[in-house]
Amino acid sequence: MRAKKAGPHFATLLLAALSLAACGGSPADPGPPPDQKLDAANRAGTQALSLGMPAQAVRQYKQALARAYERDDAEAIADTAYNLALAEIRSGDPKAALSTTRITEAELRRRQVAAPAELLLVQAAAAYRAGDLTTAASAAEQALTLKARDPDTAPRAWFIRGLVAADRGDSATLAQAIAALPAAASAKQAADLQADRQELVGRAALLDGRAADALAAFEQAAANRQQAIDYRGMARALAQAGEAALKLGQSREAAVFYLRAGRSSLLQGDTAAATPQLKRAEELARQTSQTGIVEEIARLRKAAAEKRTTGT
Repeated sequence: MRAKKAGPHFATLLLAALSLAACGGSPADPGPPPDQKLDAANRAGTQALSLGMPAQAVRQYKQALARAYERDDAEAIADTAYNLALAEIRSGDPKAALSTTRITEAELRRRQVAAPAELLLVQAAAAYRAGDLTTAASAAEQALTLKARDPDTAPRAWFIRGLVAADRGDSATLAQAIAALPAAASAKQAADLQADRQELVGRAALLDGRAADALAAFEQAAANRQQAIDYRGMARALAQAGEAALKLGQSREAAVFYLRAGRSSLLQGDTAAATPQLKRAEELARQTSQTGIVEEIARLRKAAAEKRTTGT
């Protein structure tokens, strides 16, 4: 998902996620005038997020959101809350993002203003990452019922519905989600949207016991996530490739997949994902006598510990 600028005119592109198209007002109704402090804080947050500094982005977006409330601007509140929730997800705090979206929903409800589809989508993403499958499914379904400003909103919502279905072993809903996503790759189709479908295809193949097909799909998804600069999604796809390799009895290859996933996650600062990925890689490496992998994991852990100690 991409961050967006508060106010009635925005088209800010950010990372491999949902972009929100500009919505313009007519000359007779141009909307609220621009607020320099609000726009500056949003721009600073967007720049920080694009540079891989989500914690700094969170601070900037919190300032922007406070300004939006000071301004008493419902649209700016919704837009900036979206940005903040996205940054909180990127910083590894999906529970904070979920709280942000719920507080914003309540504020909009008091004003008798419908929450935009994009806000519900980021709520679904936050809930999924927080392990709240019920809220993730519900928010994604709500997003699909609303008219979104960006055509990518519906495919993203279907992707989250598909992930929830896969986690629940619901093959029927998973198949429905795959069918809702574009199948043909084209110049106009973003790499991350292709990866969404490939990841769901891989999850479906695993449920069906087709591990070889799953492995191929996850490797394609990882390549597309990399192209889209979605390294968190890339690491997830690599870990899923490791799971598929294990089901094929390819323990040595699985260890490599888990190493690649865990190393990327660790370097992103996503220790919640990196810890189990590297642990699995180490276990498999020891079982298959791959001392080089064991040594690499030890090096990574040492470097991470030193970084925490020095605070760099």
